[in-house]
Amino acid sequence: MTPYRQNLLQAVAQLEIRSRKNLASLLAGDYRSTFRGSGMHFKEFRRYEPGDDIRHMSWTVTARTRHPTIKIYEEERELNVLLMADVSGSTLFGEAGRRKIDMYAEVTSLLGLAAIKSGDPFSTLLFSDQVNSYLPPRRTQDQVRIAMIRILEGSPERRRSDLRPALTYAQKVLKARSLILVLSDFLMPDFAKELASLSRRHEVILLHGYDDAERGTGLSGVYPIWDPETQEFLILDGSSRRTRRLLAEHQTSLTNSLQSLGRACGADYLPLSVEDDYLKRMVRFFRQRSGRR
Repeated sequence: MTPYRQNLLQAVAQLEIRSRKNLASLLAGDYRSTFRGSGMHFKEFRRYEPGDDIRHMSWTVTARTRHPTIKIYEEERELNVLLMADVSGSTLFGEAGRRKIDMYAEVTSLLGLAAIKSGDPFSTLLFSDQVNSYLPPRRTQDQVRIAMIRILEGSPERRRSDLRPALTYAQKVLKARSLILVLSDFLMPDFAKELASLSRRHEVILLHGYDDAERGTGLSGVYPIWDPETQEFLILDGSSRRTRRLLAEHQTSLTNSLQSLGRACGADYLPLSVEDDYLKRMVRFFRQRSGRR
């Protein structure tokens, strides 16, 4: 095994250990009710009986058979969870060990282990300006580790971000109603049309990952900045009030835009800073979401 591969596996193991500490809290928050949605799907037809809910009446079958017929539903026994993770160049932003892409790998671990622990299939779709990798649904811990490795071992340089191809791809491969978690900094072209289409059938949560420096916090001095998507080198004056103000305004505008888009499409939104204890923040968010359902 090469030193690089060994270091990569050690990093995955450490991230998995951290996420396991929060796993019990997430499961205790009634994981299934958090993500279940309606929780019902069609099972069969049967003759209408007095007292049945007429809202479940099948008028087409009734007309064809000339017998009052209703649809019978049953509770879904599993939930398909798809995590869509951004692996474009901008995810490399941040200090070593605290980059956005490191956070994405750890969030993948928490959500993946929660799904597997509950007996639900877990799948991942990694994207930049195209679909880079897709792991079909599985119920094994190896599925989660493979996803984390693929996130961390990629080469995001020169990869721009565009969510539209990934949303279109997910629309094609998802056969059953699913929970879709989109993890990205959302520095990309508008994707409202594709998101609205996907949200008509599936539950969607937008997980907005960012570094505090991107909103002008904690900056002092002059920083050389390398853009891994364009390969450009820039100089950022963190001592400038104007620079910090412009960064804060841009981040606020992006946050407001994502919140508005989520409301319009029926999707939830959660901002996650690399500097926060984002795993605990996610646990609180999902508990609150469960209480609203």
